Amino acid sequence: MPSAVNIVGDVTQMLNDLLLDLTPSLDSPADLRLQGNNDTARINIYLYQVLENPYAKNQHWRTRENGDLRFPPLALNLYYLLTPYANDQLSAHHVLGDAMRILHDHSLLVGPALIESLRLTVEQIAIVLVPLQLEDLTRIWNALQSPYRLSVAYEVRVVLVPSETAVTPDRVTVRINRYSQL
Repeated sequence: MPSAVNIVGDVTQMLNDLLLDLTPSLDSPADLRLQGNNDTARINIYLYQVLENPYAKNQHWRTRENGDLRFPPLALNLYYLLTPYANDQLSAHHVLGDAMRILHDHSLLVGPALIESLRLTVEQIAIVLVPLQLEDLTRIWNALQSPYRLSVAYEVRVVLVPSETAVTPDRVTVRINRYSQL
């Protein structure tokens, strides 16, 4: 059974694999710096927020083959910040444009496009550009205690984290007939 940590990590791995040609990194964007002139342009993928999907919150308990009831999965939306890094702004803009094109081309992942562990929990995953205002992006960078850099945000939804909580319902074993006259 995949754990919650693996599911969230597998989504990040999937994004990393999609952007592999752009030399992705997964570090905090506040920690990344280009050291010299020979550094290649790259994209940084940073998971900055995880929220429960409100539309998938009221799912029914699922019945297992043995009759046990399993608590519904936790449905999550994952929010990523993509930040290009390059020695010059034009190269950074090219990297960001390439990353956005790749994610647009793979905005709906189904079946074989998903990592195997994700195929066990979801039928599809959507990657959606989040239109953040400059004020919202500035707040994120302030929280990272770093000066603002050109960035875009993406939402990956719906990621299902299977619950390990299951109950065995009590079955009726004895029938008692009580009749009385009204």
